Amino acid sequence: PLKIKVFMWFVHKQVILTKDNLIKRNWTGPTRCSFCDRDETIKHLFFDCPFARVLWRTVHIAFNITPPNSVTTLFETWLTGIEPDLARHIRVGVCALLWT
Repeated sequence: PLKIKVFMWFVHKQVILTKDNLIKRNWTGPTRCSFCDRDETIKHLFFDCPFARVLWRTVHIAFNITPPNSVTTLFETWLTGIEPDLARHIRVGVCALLWT
């Protein structure tokens, strides 16, 4: 779906409005993650937060793929060696789950 593709582009460009990015725009709200009370950044929200780790553990179990540890890895080298159509489906599926 288009909204997932747009979301993937935002993640890739690292312009998702996480709390650290909102602060750069003079936002004055809390800076902590709503799930685990740590500072909210893109890396934290999508890779380090305990809730994100559940998703990555599931991907690891389902596909026997080591999870990425950064946005760069997610979009560049994470699925190297996997058939391109399957890699695209996995990446879109993971991004759809992260979006939700």
